[in-house]
Amino acid sequence: MRPGGKDGRLYRIVFGSEVKGSSSITKVPKEGFYKISAVAPSGSNIPKPDNAIEGGQALGVGNIFFAKKDHPLATGDALIPLELRLISFVTDVQDNAQGQTFDVTTQADVESGVRSYIPSAFKERSGSISGFVDVDSQEQKELFGEFREIVIEDVQGNKVTRIPSKALEHEFMMSRREAAPEGETEMWEYMPIVCESINTSKPMDGTQPFSFNYKVDGKRKPALIYISK
Repeated sequence: MRPGGKDGRLYRIVFGSEVKGSSSITKVPKEGFYKISAVAPSGSNIPKPDNAIEGGQALGVGNIFFAKKDHPLATGDALIPLELRLISFVTDVQDNAQGQTFDVTTQADVESGVRSYIPSAFKERSGSISGFVDVDSQEQKELFGEFREIVIEDVQGNKVTRIPSKALEHEFMMSRREAAPEGETEMWEYMPIVCESINTSKPMDGTQPFSFNYKVDGKRKPALIYISK
């Protein structure tokens, strides 16, 4: 299946209240994405890996997966639900991945006529997200607030609130293909990011464009998620 450019959406993640397994049967309250916050040391009901997939490993704390409604949780298991809120201003998302190589050529390689390399253990993910300035977007307020303080006025209520500038860690979920029919595959990407720079302009005509550059944060376990229906 080849998704088209118009397919997919970008969402901001809002984490809900933790769901903990207990001695009485605890079940996942609704279908959706969940982040694992604890795994029972024995008898866990977190889904197991498919042994037919070479190199596959079990999920652990910090990983995100799609859970069905009423999936049981054992005592010691805990999940945090993800609420996905559509970011209305987004028109384009660019994502780049880059690795490094190291030259390990020795005299023994001379006869081959080419140099020898090994890959770095680390990869860098970065990109940009573009759209339009939207005065009602909470996500844009947070992004602007990383580079300047924000003042919010409620003229009717006679209230003025100052929010000091503060760097944040952002959580996004991008669907490259969602709501796939039964028997087909959905494709989602969990993108925990840090914002590096923001670009805005005010053209003489048309809407005001907005974009920001980001780096993907590896410590929060970014992942590409395939869901077979």
